[in-house]
Order: sequence, then structure tokens, then C-alpha cells
Amino acid sequence: MAELEKKLNKLEVYCHNLKSGLEECSTNSHYQIGKSHSNRLVNHLGYLSVNDKVIEHFLVSVSEARSSVRLLCRALTMQLRQMGNKVYERISILLQPYDIKVSLSKNPRSLIFYLEALLNQAFYEDFESAGFQKNSSNQILNLIDRCEANFESFTLLQELTWEEVLNKGTRHFSEDFSRFCDRKMSEIVAMLGWNRAWPEPLLQAFFVASKSVWLVHLLATSVHPSLPIFRVDKGAGFDGVYMEDMGGDKMRTLMPSVVRIMVAPGFYVYGSISSMVKCKVLCRYCNSNNINNQ
Repeated sequence: MAELEKKLNKLEVYCHNLKSGLEECSTNSHYQIGKSHSNRLVNHLGYLSVNDKVIEHFLVSVSEARSSVRLLCRALTMQLRQMGNKVYERISILLQPYDIKVSLSKNPRSLIFYLEALLNQAFYEDFESAGFQKNSSNQILNLIDRCEANFESFTLLQELTWEEVLNKGTRHFSEDFSRFCDRKMSEIVAMLGWNRAWPEPLLQAFFVASKSVWLVHLLATSVHPSLPIFRVDKGAGFDGVYMEDMGGDKMRTLMPSVVRIMVAPGFYVYGSISSMVKCKVLCRYCNSNNINNQ
């Protein structure tokens, strides 16, 4: 408990320092970008206090993205039963660095978690980069205009449906989102060694997951500084302040010891709505005498 209080105090100090830095930046900003721009920054983007509306949308979107990726994993798992051993063996190879062995017949729930971890690695790769793509450049250099443009894109794409995509294609609504979908589809197909056309229900599940993750990215970059993502590696010590153990309901008599694999990344959220989205992990467990595998 004392350790938790210590970490919370550190977080509170960090938030206070961040707010002070933003106040100082906004005070001096009219010397750099003009008084009118400074006022827009405070009024529209909440430089002094992160825009509550954006944060509320962000927290909801993160939850929806996690759910949609899991639904995609369930749909993929159903397809694995019809694909034979090739894709299943490929997944087993991908999980070898984590010392994980899976069985489609014995524990399909665990397979969904592990598949979710692999897909989230693919979906959130380069999340921090402009345009969600490594080494890409910002098309809008003015910070205020860029944040406003990202939120406008979020508003436009939020209600986009599968039927509209079937009729007009993703490129009609957003070229950036269309390129993101193409890129992630190629990465996932290559990762799984998938060599046949995806049935429409699976394509729809992929669209929903891709759209949800893309909306998280748009919202994270609708404020400045952007809302940071954080990840943990295997072997990291479990920290309940930043991590949620997804296997804890099955291991009530044991304590999570170290991270086995990260299932979903977390996010730091700051502003008048202060929060943190914990990353989701699967752990190795220990009692007073030994360490047990999940």
C-alpha cells in the first residue's frame, strides 16, 4: 500500500509539473505564434487543461478498440478451425519467444488472448508516429490546425458503417484511413501466413477493429501534447498501478510476478479529466515458494 501511495504521489507531481509547463508555454506563446493563436490554443484545445470532450471520447474509443480487436480474434479463431494446421503452426511460432504453447482444442480462450496480443502489436505499431506510419511527416505544421483537423476527421469517421464502405470504399471517406487499413491488412496476412481470401464477416470484423484503432490515434493527436501510449515487455515485473492482469480471475491464490506477454497497450491521460488506461497483460504467477506458469 505504501508503494502504491508513493507511485501515486509521483504521478501527482508529474501532472502538476506538466500543467505548470503548459501554463508557462501558453503565457509565452504569443511571442512565438501570435496572441490570437495563443487564445485559440487555450480556448479550443485546452492547453491549460486538456479538452474534456476529447478525453471523454478517447477513453470510450480505447475501450471500443479493445473490444473490436477481441471480436476480430474470435472471428479469426473460428476460421482457424477450417484452415488446417498451417496458420495455427504459424501462430505457435510467433508465440515461441514468449515460451507459450497453445492448443486450439484444449483452451480456445487462451488462444484468443494470445492472438489478441499479436494483433494489437500489429495494430498499434508506430502509433506515436505522424499519420500512424514510421518516418512519415506531418502534413499540417500548425499545432492548433493539426489538432482541429484530427478531431474533425474523428467526427467524420466515427459514424462510418460497413455498408458505406462496401458501397464507396474507405478511400472515399479518408485516404489516410484507407492506407492504414491496407497496411494493417498486409501486415496481419503476412504475420499469420494467411493464403486465402477473407470471408465477408471476417473482413467486416477487421474493418471495425481498424476503424476503432484509427479513431484512438486521431483522438490521441487531437490534443497537444499528444496522449502517450505505453507498452511493457515480457519479463517486466508486474505493477498493478500500470497493468491489469487478464488471468487474475483464474489465479486467485497466486500473485502475478512478471509479465508473460502484453495483450493490449496502455495510455497516459492528463488534463482536468486525469486518468490512466492500464495496459492489459498475461503473467507468470508465484506463491511464497515457487513460480507457476499460467
